[in-house]
Amino acid sequence: MDRQVKMIQARVRQLMNGEVAQQLQNAGYSYRKLYGVSLVHLRQLSQEFKPSNEIAERLWFMNIREMMILATMIAERDTLTDEKLSEWADGITNIELAEQVAFNLLGKRQSSLKILEKWILHPQVFVRYAALMSIGWQYRFAGEGLSAFLQDNLSTIEALAGDNRLVRAVAHCLKMAGRFDKKFQPKVVGLARKWIASDMNHLKQAGEEILFEIEAAG
Repeated sequence: MDRQVKMIQARVRQLMNGEVAQQLQNAGYSYRKLYGVSLVHLRQLSQEFKPSNEIAERLWFMNIREMMILATMIAERDTLTDEKLSEWADGITNIELAEQVAFNLLGKRQSSLKILEKWILHPQVFVRYAALMSIGWQYRFAGEGLSAFLQDNLSTIEALAGDNRLVRAVAHCLKMAGRFDKKFQPKVVGLARKWIASDMNHLKQAGEEILFEIEAAG
């Protein structure tokens, strides 16, 4: 394992982009270190290694941007427990990492509902963001089956949309629900229309995006 982790570190250093790294630092990304490696290159690199929760765990807690993103790609998502993911939660400190956790792990993981229900109420905003994005990806990759969960948590999700930092993730969650869950679609459409009539610009825009997505999908 030590040899593999060192190999990953060496490959990441080879792919370093100093200009991008500086841009990320200027944007306020807070890591112990970052190398500015693109997500495309990280995805390609992750495919060189077998899925491993042990390696993913080591990478995550390095607090290095590229290692943490790779951790979400290398982890065996269906055997990574809720308890372990809860330990990872404090490290989700920006939108990029929240989206990688959502797309690579929770959005495709079996039996994620319990942790998603906890995370949408998490004190850290980017953990809530990850949970909302994950619900959307669950619909995209797992199909219907979240109706009861979304019904139970719809008032919470609607309230979270009031936070401008979360509205993009809320919109993604509801767009996917409206597209892939025909039973729940009328409630999503009703909420979108309510937001379009709002005097809050971020809600109005979210409502328009949701309706456009549903109508475009037919």
